[in-house]
Amino acid sequence: MKKILFVIYAVFAAMAANAQSSIGKKTVPSGSGVLDFNAGGKAGIVLPWVTTLPTGNALTGGVMIYDANLKKVMYYNGTDWVDLSIHTGAVDLSIQESVPESDEKGTVIGAKSSTIDGVLVLESSDKALILPNVVSPHLNIIKPMAGTICYDSAKKMVCIYNGSEWTFWK
Repeated sequence: MKKILFVIYAVFAAMAANAQSSIGKKTVPSGSGVLDFNAGGKAGIVLPWVTTLPTGNALTGGVMIYDANLKKVMYYNGTDWVDLSIHTGAVDLSIQESVPESDEKGTVIGAKSSTIDGVLVLESSDKALILPNVVSPHLNIIKPMAGTICYDSAKKMVCIYNGSEWTFWK
């Protein structure tokens, strides 16, 4: 009887659990994170480099990209593209020339599927992306790539690298 109750409990617990993932750590995010990264690391997320702005199902509020033509990190707020870089950066697209574009949908975290097309789609009505925490990324991320984004946990700022300089957002 105890085994049956345990199995029933395990099934209901699994059904009630939200899909959460971690990168670089052994535990899943706590609280409001659908995706979390190792704290105190020395790397950020590198946003997708695009030469053509997303359209159709790939264009939805919350999309963040590195526009290789403008050489800026851009965010789509649901209506307009917002420049998060302030100044023009730099990017060497030759390192991506040998990488073929995939026709497959990207990875979805937080749901079984998504109507949104993207490299990484986080689907959740009550959870968010937790950026990698890097203390003083302008000093500690060696050779950041254009489009790198992270959170400076000491200064409490979002940090964005455009290929030439860091931009800091409180």
